[in-house]
Amino acid sequence: MSSYLTHQRSWKRTARRWGAILFLCLAGALAALGIRTLLESVGTAKHTRYEPVDVPPHSVSPQHERERQELERRDRLVLEKGK
Repeated sequence: MSSYLTHQRSWKRTARRWGAILFLCLAGALAALGIRTLLESVGTAKHTRYEPVDVPPHSVSPQHERERQELERRDRLVLEKGK
């Protein structure tokens, strides 16, 4: 009878061990996919073009020039209302 209990206990232990190994493999695969996705997003961010802030006035796009004038106008209105 004791050999049967020992056999049953070792079977449960083996099943638990295989379950832990399977869980670790799945967690590692998910982590690898997450890191891959993160690195790919960083790689695509390198190729995104950002317009620099400190550029000479002749190379600013007309849209940015209009936005800057609008912001300056709003700042002047706020300062005038504050007086």
